[in-house]
Amino acid sequence: MPFILLAFSNKQDNYLEYLKKETSELRKILLGLQDKLEYEIISNATTDDLFDAMTAYHYQVTVFHYGGHADSLYLELENRAQGIEQFIQLLKGMANLQIIFLNGCSTQGMVSKILEGIGRDVAVIATSTKIDDQRAFNFSKAFYSSFTQENQTLEGAFEMAKSVLESTDIQETTFRQSVPRRTGDTPASPMPWGVYGNVDFAKKIQLIKASAAVPIRLLPNSIDEFKAKIKKLVALGEIDEALDLAELKIGLDNNILVNIMGRWSRHKKSIQSGDILAGTDSARQEENRIGNSITGWLEGLDEDDWK
Repeated sequence: MPFILLAFSNKQDNYLEYLKKETSELRKILLGLQDKLEYEIISNATTDDLFDAMTAYHYQVTVFHYGGHADSLYLELENRAQGIEQFIQLLKGMANLQIIFLNGCSTQGMVSKILEGIGRDVAVIATSTKIDDQRAFNFSKAFYSSFTQENQTLEGAFEMAKSVLESTDIQETTFRQSVPRRTGDTPASPMPWGVYGNVDFAKKIQLIKASAAVPIRLLPNSIDEFKAKIKKLVALGEIDEALDLAELKIGLDNNILVNIMGRWSRHKKSIQSGDILAGTDSARQEENRIGNSITGWLEGLDEDDWK
């Protein structure tokens, strides 16, 4: 399951009003998708907060998002700057990271060092110049609104987000940069955001893939056929498919089924986090126990449970 780690820094001596709104709006977007992705938000990130979160979720994080003051060499966190070299070391420890979104001023200066330092395919969204606080909010909100749709690609979401900039009228300019703003400063580019890294890799990234629809002709027509199909899937080790079919035909008002699904979800998370190694005896034993729970649950079903 995709995992998004979002860190925001908004120092009181250079406060960004729209950064607060960005935190709130992205939380709203992600909150409605808890069955499709996981996320963690650090609202007032310090260097310790960033280290703790990136260490705790090192195996799970798919997307890392930073919003706040920045420059080409650091992220301006709540307590002090996070230098690029230390930041890269944290990123290197995140084995499943695919996207890094640096929504602060002039973060393009970090890109080459990040790509070289990580040494594998990742997509980096960064800015070539100073960015206006309201534009940063609009772009970020539009990007995640699009990218969290089923089967949307990174390329598609990025193009959708670009479209909102053309109609945005900025009345007052506040930059997401830690250096003091000079009178008369304006964004140097109408489109400062860019996607960097392996182009073919970046274009194909999807956050949420639509579940393959089960053709109606393949759905069981009776409870006996349903039980036989589920048992066959369990015997083949296709636990995900077995539980998807069970949910489709029985629904989530069956407490035993919900408990089994929760146990299976926890087992998969343990494998994702590295607490259990896939394919080991302990992993297979738990999978067998869950399979036995499914077949045991089937035996208790009758026509009243059938939909």
